[in-house]
Amino acid sequence: MTLFDFTFGLSAVILGLALAQMASSLHRLAMAGRRVKWAPEPLLLAVLVFLVIVSVWLYQWDERLRTSTTIGLVLLNVLKLLFPYLAAAFVLPEQPQAEGEVDLYAHYDRTRPFTYGAMICGLILFWVTGLVGWVVRVGLPQHKPLPWLDALAEGPWVVVAIYGALIWIRNRWVHRLALIGAVGWYGWSIAGISLTQ
Repeated sequence: MTLFDFTFGLSAVILGLALAQMASSLHRLAMAGRRVKWAPEPLLLAVLVFLVIVSVWLYQWDERLRTSTTIGLVLLNVLKLLFPYLAAAFVLPEQPQAEGEVDLYAHYDRTRPFTYGAMICGLILFWVTGLVGWVVRVGLPQHKPLPWLDALAEGPWVVVAIYGALIWIRNRWVHRLALIGAVGWYGWSIAGISLTQ
């Protein structure tokens, strides 16, 4: 068993559970039938979370050549993967109520701070994990400071700002346009990535 096989197993479980959570929620909504008042915002956000989870899983392939790691890095990796799971858990209602209307927009409005907050935390932890992993692999530069400004410039700050704004902005058309743009941009940016053995 390689180091990648050993460490990737837990990552696959966490991300697989996130996808199962979303599929289960969608199944329950479909079974609720006409009681569901559908809305585009939570569905678009669910597509975005789905794309993030699948791409995170595929990006793990880049770690297959690593021959050593630290428990600290493994802990950081597990922690960063919990946030896409949380986003998947919040994005759709887990258990629609047995009676009455199930309003998906009301769910989105109530849970969007948690969903976008989880995505923000995940982005920051992915950035921190990448930075820590780089320091562990390369080591601290000798006789010169770590290029903190370069590291900060490569952070996910634009996306963090957009997700943060969507927590506070209440205009539905802003949310719809932002989510359509995010799904289109992210889907397009990952669609052409190839994996090689």
